[in-house]
Amino acid sequence: MLKLFNTDDFVVFTTREFANRVGISISAAAKRLSRLSGKEFITGVTKGIWANTGHPYFHPLCCVPYLLGKEQGYVSFLTALHLHGMVSQIPQTIQVATTGRARSLNSPVGRYEFFQIKPELMTQGADWSDSRLPYLVASAEKALLDTLYLATRKNRRFAHTPEIDVMQPGFRALEFERLLDELPIPKRILSAMRSHLSP
Repeated sequence: MLKLFNTDDFVVFTTREFANRVGISISAAAKRLSRLSGKEFITGVTKGIWANTGHPYFHPLCCVPYLLGKEQGYVSFLTALHLHGMVSQIPQTIQVATTGRARSLNSPVGRYEFFQIKPELMTQGADWSDSRLPYLVASAEKALLDTLYLATRKNRRFAHTPEIDVMQPGFRALEFERLLDELPIPKRILSAMRSHLSP
């Protein structure tokens, strides 16, 4: 059975996926996986989600689609800005935009923060990563928009951020302006977002 964990199918997986592959009930699969995690063959990310953290394809970011479940969402904010080279400081959490409720998850593979974004703000600007286990990630332009948007909201989560380098070659200023202009939000919020970006 341990050989199964050397396949791509079992890098990140659910209890149900394991049960279907092995041909046992979900309750029996949960018990078996719990025993294996106790022997450090796999890691329980959260209830019903497991990871083979020793697999060369594993990265905490590839858990995001599983953690989102049926919610719409993608990696964004400072996490995506760092991936695009626009923030040098490595974020302490993996930050995710979601249509679900705002929440955080401390797991053995990393700390995740989920920020609720209106569905109408999630229509463009995210694409699948080119990693072996893909996850949706915001473009540099969209990640900056998401960060600025939350910085203007009540809790002002990103009111104080590390220095953002908008001079990176991969950052498309015209695309940023297009996305900003097309955001279906009040003009006062757009103005606040622009003000926050200004030095």
